[in-house]
Amino acid sequence: MKRTRTKIPHHSAQAGRYLLYLKSAAGMFCCLCLSLAGTNAAAARTPYQAQPADSVPEVRVTGIKKDYIQVFNNRQPRHDASGAFSTMYGPVVENTPVINNLNKMQGLLPGVFIMQNNGEPGDESAGVLMRGKRTFRSNTPVILVDGYERSMEFLDPNEIESITVLKDAAATAQYGLRGGNGIILVTTKRGEEGRIRITFNARTGVKSPTTTPKLLNSYHYATLYNEALTNDGSAPKYSDEDLDKYEKASRGIYENDLDRYLYPDINWYDQYVNKSTWQQRYSVNIEGGNKAARYFVSAGYTRNSGLYKVDENANTYNTNADFSMITLRSNVDIQVNKRFSMTLDIAGRQEQQTMPGSRTDAALRVFRAFYKTPPNAFPVFTPDGNLGGTKDFTGNPYGLLNNQGYSLYYVRSMFATFRAKHDLDFITKGLAIKANVAFDSWYDMVTNRSKSFKVYDLRQANGEVEYKPDGSIRYVETGSNTQMSSGVEYPSTQRIFNTDASLNYDREFGRHAVSAYVAMAQRIISSENNGNIPRAYLGANGKATYVYNKRYIAEFNFGYQGSEQFLPGNKFGFFPAASVAWVASEENFLKDNKWVNFLKLRASHGLTGNDDIGGYFLWYQKYASSGGVNFGYTSLGYTGWNESAFALNNVTWEKVKKTNVGIDATVLNNKLSFSFDWFYEKNTDIMIQPALPNIMGIRFPDFPIGVIENKGFDAALAYTQKFGKLELTLNGTVTRAENKVLNRGEEKQRFEYQARTGKPLDAIYGLEALGLFQDQDEIDASPRQSFGVVKPGDIRYKDQNGDDVIDAYDEVYLGQSNFPSLQYGAGLGLRYSGFDFNVLFTGQSGTKQHMNGEAMYEFHDNGTVREHHLGRYNPDDPGSWANATYPRLSLSNKANNQRTSTYWLKDAAMVRLKTMELGYTLPENLSKRIRMEKVRVYVNGYNLFTWSSSDLMDLEARSSHYVLYPIQRILNAGLSVTF
Repeated sequence: MKRTRTKIPHHSAQAGRYLLYLKSAAGMFCCLCLSLAGTNAAAARTPYQAQPADSVPEVRVTGIKKDYIQVFNNRQPRHDASGAFSTMYGPVVENTPVINNLNKMQGLLPGVFIMQNNGEPGDESAGVLMRGKRTFRSNTPVILVDGYERSMEFLDPNEIESITVLKDAAATAQYGLRGGNGIILVTTKRGEEGRIRITFNARTGVKSPTTTPKLLNSYHYATLYNEALTNDGSAPKYSDEDLDKYEKASRGIYENDLDRYLYPDINWYDQYVNKSTWQQRYSVNIEGGNKAARYFVSAGYTRNSGLYKVDENANTYNTNADFSMITLRSNVDIQVNKRFSMTLDIAGRQEQQTMPGSRTDAALRVFRAFYKTPPNAFPVFTPDGNLGGTKDFTGNPYGLLNNQGYSLYYVRSMFATFRAKHDLDFITKGLAIKANVAFDSWYDMVTNRSKSFKVYDLRQANGEVEYKPDGSIRYVETGSNTQMSSGVEYPSTQRIFNTDASLNYDREFGRHAVSAYVAMAQRIISSENNGNIPRAYLGANGKATYVYNKRYIAEFNFGYQGSEQFLPGNKFGFFPAASVAWVASEENFLKDNKWVNFLKLRASHGLTGNDDIGGYFLWYQKYASSGGVNFGYTSLGYTGWNESAFALNNVTWEKVKKTNVGIDATVLNNKLSFSFDWFYEKNTDIMIQPALPNIMGIRFPDFPIGVIENKGFDAALAYTQKFGKLELTLNGTVTRAENKVLNRGEEKQRFEYQARTGKPLDAIYGLEALGLFQDQDEIDASPRQSFGVVKPGDIRYKDQNGDDVIDAYDEVYLGQSNFPSLQYGAGLGLRYSGFDFNVLFTGQSGTKQHMNGEAMYEFHDNGTVREHHLGRYNPDDPGSWANATYPRLSLSNKANNQRTSTYWLKDAAMVRLKTMELGYTLPENLSKRIRMEKVRVYVNGYNLFTWSSSDLMDLEARSSHYVLYPIQRILNAGLSVTF
């Protein structure tokens, strides 16, 4: 399916003002660079340094470690944190060659599940879960960029300082209604005091699909089609002469020129999908400053090319699936005086995506034609140069790519944030007040310039070729050639305005350290393309931390937030959380111990919320037009109205109680660090449709009755050792999460084993397959299967309830689908004399994939066949009966064989060589000779190799039919120069 772009509903824009915004931002960038470049920047830039051993250990592949985390626009020292969080840093994000930043987190952040959806340029998004699933509704964590809900997918990677995930209540309760699914914090880079530094990055890569469908040629297609007809009791379609001609065609042999058109042999996927294509990315960063002002300015360009083999001579416009993007950012910090400081961040992004034909389901439409169209259905072109096709197959792939027109998808977004801080030391030391304002705008536009095309069939209805009196072929024409039409849509035009202010206190009294803040915040989201009123959030949040002697830590944090979507008098919710931690390594019996350098034990418990209630003003009664009646002598018609789902008087948010126990440690003279967290969550008041009788004659709304528990653990480990000039790093992460539905308003099932309550959210229910029937005697001796006529070679199922009949009452729980319950990563890093080498493996288990549709079934939707169909049960070949890996073929009798069952269920466990990189940094003395501070060249790869139970599809995509733009393997080369 075509993606709905992952964007939190916070973007908006006014199309007419965008160029003004962009010009203003660009002008500001230039002014800031010129003015700040003239400041005193003689001091050398302080390089990032590793933090001392008494800070919280961070397990990572590479990157720069900071000694604080950012929580609701306030910094907290890592040492004093008692919540559960994990962080990855800029260098990892920068060098991973995949364009979408969501995919870069896989295997590196414990607690996060990442599954890539597809590989289409501009759409290669990922499904993201924080510690698994906990609700029937949205499970996606909230993403905050520099403290506010913004998309991180297409941030230029060289802008990103760090990505931190907040997992437990101690870290997320202050986010109120938005904290239930966890928080992902993205922090962009800021300038540092020192001379001006300019960094140029260039990368270019070659992409290719991780999997390619193994489609059979025309000879095999015709042979298997005849066999399926015979199995169904019908006469074969293709004669022996036809089969002989198809066999010769597969070898490029034709008896005459017309046979090239009458007996085509076309692998449509290979014909119109390139084996590889290109992507490229360039960026320039400028940073520096002095004590008074610091700046970070960045500009980037991305180009991601599509895989389609389009005819560049057919049109004056592009119909490939291409994506391009320009990004701009300016982050400025100004120290106005000793007590007053402020920051101004401005960022902009312009994206353009092209597609063949209409944007709606463009990739699905094209790839379905590749997979569905038989190799012998028609030639690409007729002898007269017209597009081939038939009344059953009108989607000539060449026509879909070149004769449908094209669509352009534009996105223009701007983000601005102003922050001010004033120290109130004159009142009491450690007291400060902060105020922040953020304005975001999002504007997107789809231009569809589409047309249709006619196809020509050489054969008449009787299968013969007819000629006109002039000797030309009489074609059967289907469809029509239309002129280009033009239409414009504005899917999402939004504005968001954030304001927040806080009072902060941070002070030490001997062995005592106290820090606290309390804040008020408001968020207003306005959308210009629907009739809804602006969405608004209002509330307060705060946090208080007490640390005694650097070893005993106690924290309390809260969120108090409301939304207009809830009932008057019940719009606000209170979300408290408490946590404690003990830094045991500060105790006298462990302090200065060379074996145990750092040890922290922590625990937390609290309440978080999720405001996804699945509707708009559910507490307000709505009416809709429905049908009508006629009145009067003239029988005039009048529209009727009916009551929609009745209004609820108990609409509320989900309430997620979270408990977490964790440990962080660094041992063996700081060589080995690890962290481990166990968690338990219980989510109540989930909006869900209960099983109720329809005696009221009205549609029931969802009720807040769902209850789900979710539990598991996540862990990270890293080991570093030096052997002379060689530095070795080993690291790993693992996350496990298992959920169970405790209440879903389910009606009582006839058999207890069919109850959905007590099973995972993504439970698969179906029949247990016992193999294939070998002969009629086995069918006669087995329970009666009620799904159509059963013959030898059909799937045999288990009778679960012993009633001697196989029906829907024999469906049982088969496993969990969609996301895995276990995901992990394991990495290796080496450094030696300027060379660096890094490799990361990722894997998953605990999930099943139900294979169906075009990827699995024969002649699906009148489509083609694949290599695995050669292993079918052939009634005329006894040698195939015992070893068949696929049921007997059929064109019509599929009710029995194509049911959800263990026969089509694959273990979706997989291991992937996710990334590999080899780099070389020029020695410092050589860099200085060419007036450079640092020069690094590297080559890397992404999705290089995969080991899984099936080669029919990439199991990470979680698509049972896999009719989508394929996930990509990337080989990339890059250059980074700083001067």
